[in-house]
Amino acid sequence: MTKVSYSTLKYEIRESIVYITFCRPEVHNAFNDTVIYEMTDLFNKLNEEKDLRAVVLTGEGKSFCAGADLNWMKRVITQSFEENLKESNALADLFAMI
Repeated sequence: MTKVSYSTLKYEIRESIVYITFCRPEVHNAFNDTVIYEMTDLFNKLNEEKDLRAVVLTGEGKSFCAGADLNWMKRVITQSFEENLKESNALADLFAMI
């Protein structure tokens, strides 16, 4: 797999295990649309790696993941129904991948 850089994640593959780290310690690794997009992209790429046996998720700083980023949630409530549905489906798709 060609190494890809992300703004909210870093990852490393060692001995058939992929270690994924959330890199947003300033917001306790809360997820937003960028995290969802990058995680989805990474999992799509990892799905092509047939030798992987496990995924370890971790977070930088003192928190693993606080859940949804409240600033992102404030933006989301101003969006249309269609935009909200699209983002909700993207998150559901990511959870299904995991």
